[in-house]
Amino acid sequence: MLRAAYALVLFAASASAFAPSGFTPALRTSSGFNGASLATPSARKATVGPVMAEAWVRVCPANDVAAGRQFDAVVAGTPVLTGRFASGGVWAISAKNSATGTEMYGGSVDEAAQTIRDPQWGTQYSLNNGDVVGKWCPSPPVLGALIGTLFPPTPVWVPKVRESGGYIEVLLDVDAKAEFEKKYWKGILDAQGKADGGYY
Repeated sequence: MLRAAYALVLFAASASAFAPSGFTPALRTSSGFNGASLATPSARKATVGPVMAEAWVRVCPANDVAAGRQFDAVVAGTPVLTGRFASGGVWAISAKNSATGTEMYGGSVDEAAQTIRDPQWGTQYSLNNGDVVGKWCPSPPVLGALIGTLFPPTPVWVPKVRESGGYIEVLLDVDAKAEFEKKYWKGILDAQGKADGGYY
């Protein structure tokens, strides 16, 4: 029993080695565009509670993504992978897989099935809603199975995407990340007694 537990710890350690500490987009084109410019905010619907600011955020110049090509970038703090179908339409999905957070860039796209294959673990994700389609982490045969056991099947984020003004844009809640970070740092300060000045 102890030996089995030790083996599981080793497997978990090896799996974590595939998860990067932070996402660095490949930015394999030479345009120099950083994906940081905000487009026109979308129309907001009346809601109960705080209203978040949804905005169309530029990912890259549309000309940088030819048919069958892909482009990844961090926009408004969110890793995004976008590409173009042979028909000319564009798609977008999380630039990180949901198992270990490694890059999705370069994954093969099945246009008929509307899926992208994670190049690391072989999982197929729907380009329509991010759901896992088919087997979870099927490759490589042994390690993929271990990763699939350690991390349960989880969908990835798929944003709305469009071409506008010569750019590929995705619809993001640009306030969500700021709100998360505000609560995170307040929690850190609370733990240190600094949030209300009591620490001093």
